[in-house]
Parts: sequence; structure tokens; C-alpha cells
Amino acid sequence: MRGASNIKNVLITGVSGYLGTLLLKRIALEAEVEHIVGLDIKEPSFQMPVFTFIKHDVRQPFVNIFKNNDIDTAIHLAFIVTPLHNETKAHQINIEGSKHFLDASLKANVEQIFYMGSNTEYGAHADNPDLFTETSRLNPNTDFPYAFDKATVDEMFQDFAKANSNIYVTIGRTAAVTGPCGDSGGLTLLFLPVMVKAMGKNPFWQFIHEDDLVELVVQLLKGRKRGIYNLTGDGGLTYYQMIKELGKPSIQLPSWLLYWGTKITWRLRLQSRSQAGGVHLLQFPIRLSNEKVKRETGYELHYTGQEAFNVFLKATGNEKPDRK
Repeated sequence: MRGASNIKNVLITGVSGYLGTLLLKRIALEAEVEHIVGLDIKEPSFQMPVFTFIKHDVRQPFVNIFKNNDIDTAIHLAFIVTPLHNETKAHQINIEGSKHFLDASLKANVEQIFYMGSNTEYGAHADNPDLFTETSRLNPNTDFPYAFDKATVDEMFQDFAKANSNIYVTIGRTAAVTGPCGDSGGLTLLFLPVMVKAMGKNPFWQFIHEDDLVELVVQLLKGRKRGIYNLTGDGGLTYYQMIKELGKPSIQLPSWLLYWGTKITWRLRLQSRSQAGGVHLLQFPIRLSNEKVKRETGYELHYTGQEAFNVFLKATGNEKPDRK
């Protein structure tokens, strides 16, 4: 077995995506890294000496790719984030792709694996606690396929870790990721001409800056940290504060009307921004404790949640005129 702190040959699924690109560039800075293999169905927009791209659909097995490249560290990011009207395809990519990742990791004797989960795995519910810790129960909204699949894969990785104690298994559950390289991703509701509010609801939202996120992931990998880690910046904003920062008009609708309106327009393909389950995020907060990751890595976050949000607004051209 290789040295416990050695990260030599790395593989990243979903390498051409937002987080895949960021992690590739950051990991390539590590002196001990000799080779990074990236899997995706989309060609990346960049090249670098240590990087090899392999066009591959994760719905197909890829054990040989792991073995042929002597992979010791693997990062699983391939996941459908932006909603698809073809929910069967999204589910196959999310679930079957993850099964193939774990199968390849086991058969190729990979030493360490990382899975990027989501805060939405905890679910947006009326009885949510003030803070979710890593030991809190996963309770994703069943009508929110993205969150449900994220939680399903999270549990797959947990079961894998229990059955394979010789492999370092790390799971990160991240809040909304923002920064100058960010795309709209899960924040598509913020780009409506008129913001929609669920009547009587003003949930607290958390954010993490992309630089802080990739650095935390690298620190977890280098430190061979096992287990689950919530990944978020300190603080955040309420939904009403976010609307104020955007400087956009807003309307309030009863929660039931907002839910069914979203559900019907999605089914009729009149909009592609959100499935009905996403409406729960406008009603109930999912607030993470980040004490564990700060304590175990010693990393000091460079951006608060509100600062990360404001950087994102500026980068996407949605900053209020009086803030420019």
C-alpha cells in the first residue's frame, strides 16, 4: 500500500463541470501529484501537462480506466445538478454512475475516495433543527429528485465505507457554491425577473465560496480524513435579504399555489428552472454546522456566506447598480 499521505494518481468524474474544473486546477498544484485523469461526456475547455481526459459515460463501467492509470485517489462529482425533464436518465447517471464508481474503486484497490454531497440531503421540512450536524438523519424531500438521489448515493458511500475499512471514504455535504467561476446551478430561481416568495416564509440560506470549498476538499484528501463533513461558510442570508441584495421586485404566493404552479408548469414543460420539490427550499431552512470540518482541518475560511453570495452576484452581473 502506498504512503498514507501520498496522492499521486487522481481520477475525477464530472471533470468538465464547474466543481470538476476547479478541483482539477487546485489538485494539479500539489507537488506529489503526477497524473490526473478526468472522466466526462463533455470535452473540457482546458489542458495541462498532468491531465488526461477520457470521454466516458459513467452509466458504463470504468474499472479498467482506474486500473490502467494506477489510481490511488478518486473524486466522484458526476451528477445531474440542473433539473432534466428526462428524470429516468438523470436517475441513471446519478445512481448507476455512482455504483460504477464504487465498483471501480474497490476492484482497482483505490486508497481514498471522495463524494460531493449536498445540504439538500437533510431535507427542507417544517420541523428542521436550528443546525444540522454530520450525525443528523438524512431526510430528503421525496418530490425533489436531485436531493433524493444525492442522499441515496451518500448512503451508498457510507455502506461502502463500513464494508471496506481499508479505503479512506470521505463525504462532503455542501451548501450552495458561489464565486467568480460560478454558474446558476441550483440558484436558478434567483434569476427570475420577479422574485417569488412563499407567503409567511423567510428561510435562512447558506453559501460557500468556491475557493474555500476546493481548499477544504484538498485538505480532507491530504489529511486522509474519513467520514462526513458539512461544507459551508460562516453565516449567510435570509431569502428576503437575498432579494434585497438582488434589487429585484418580488411577489408573495401561498405555498400551495407556488408548489402546484411549479409542478404543473414543469410537467407541461413550460419551465425548466425547478421541479416542485425545489419550492420547499423557499419555505424551510437547511442550516449546517461547519464546526467539524474547521476543527479537523484547521482551515480558516476566507469568505463568509454573505461575502460568497455577493461575489457571485458581481460575477454574474446581478449586483444592484448602487453596489457597483
